[in-house]
Amino acid sequence: MTASGARPEAGFARETAILAAGLVASQAVLLAVMPLWSRLYGPEQFAALGVWTAVSSTVATLVLLRYDSAIVVAAHDAEARALRRLGLALAIGGGLLLLVVALLLPARALDGLGLAPLDGWLAGAIVAGVLSALMASSIAWLNRGRAYGRISAARLTLAIVVAAMGSLLGWWWGGSTAGLLVAQLCGATAALLALPWKLSPHSGARAAARRHRDAARFLWPAALLDVFTQQLPVLLVAAWFGAHATGQFSLAWRVLALPALMLAAAAGSVFYQRFARALDGPSGDVLAARAMILRTWRVFLVMGAAPALIIALAGEPLFAMVFGEGWREAGLLASAMVPLLLAMATSSPTSGAIVVLGQQRWAPLFGIAMLIYRPAAFWVGARAGSLPLAIALWTMCEVVAIALYNRMLLRALARRQNLPCAASS
Repeated sequence: MTASGARPEAGFARETAILAAGLVASQAVLLAVMPLWSRLYGPEQFAALGVWTAVSSTVATLVLLRYDSAIVVAAHDAEARALRRLGLALAIGGGLLLLVVALLLPARALDGLGLAPLDGWLAGAIVAGVLSALMASSIAWLNRGRAYGRISAARLTLAIVVAAMGSLLGWWWGGSTAGLLVAQLCGATAALLALPWKLSPHSGARAAARRHRDAARFLWPAALLDVFTQQLPVLLVAAWFGAHATGQFSLAWRVLALPALMLAAAAGSVFYQRFARALDGPSGDVLAARAMILRTWRVFLVMGAAPALIIALAGEPLFAMVFGEGWREAGLLASAMVPLLLAMATSSPTSGAIVVLGQQRWAPLFGIAMLIYRPAAFWVGARAGSLPLAIALWTMCEVVAIALYNRMLLRALARRQNLPCAASS
């Protein structure tokens, strides 16, 4: 019980609900417009959107060096402001450097990397990644202050603008790729304008970077490997299965995975803050922290079970009915993804515990493993000429990795619980 008599679980549920409401509303907007988009745009346009998302997500992680994760746990607000200022400089400077590199790359190299569906929009995807990085730093600052309402408002703004512009430009430009991609830039810009940008004058970014150098040393390589390998499937599908299959895969992933993982991320933001508080100092409550992890897993497993079962049993006819007969293949792919998505959605909210428990040194190992098994799964599928087989192998490897990751978290908590006993003996 807290001093006011309120249960900590009630606060966790309320704050998670605020973030979840914003995410559910934003995803509902984007999902509601998908049946229209699937008739305005074809698989080739959705292939471009999938590759665009892969590039922008990778760029956002690449340029920030994961210093945004340190904003929440900074010792004081002045240090957190310095880290946010550092993120701003890294995003802009890194983005400019990547734009120069992109301009120097030959077209043949871009095609070999699976970027052919972008068809000249690589620079735009890099800019979108910079905007995402800026948004990530701002959201981390708001998360520190538990300003979850503002976070939700920014995400809803992004979704509304993307949905409106994507629909308008798709109609105006006859379903061209530019309509989908320009809409993404408009939405990201609008979301940034909805976030607070008043940075009080403060030096010390270098000192803050040194104090939190473990974020760049351990978390960043693992996060970069993770986001790259997580986005790698769409690039591999583009390179090995063609634009049509890439578009089908992109729609299935966007309709199912992004809403599920973003909802998990909402709880993850609150979990991270509260988990850190539970273990704050030598008197941290290890049993409460362990219960928090187990409770979060149970909640998201139960939440995802019914939708997962529906998609697994009726994904193909359901997609054909909602998005049009031409998207039946996307439903088949969605059914194959169900175990993967359920495992990821269950585990993702608690992934930030690795930072609080000081286990960052193990994160790169998981990233390297992902870099191996994810391409290998799609290579086997490509050799067999079967994208569903590739997804099935990917799912199997992913579930094993998630189980090992979560076992590591529980073992780290168990060791911490035994420390006082060991010291007293």
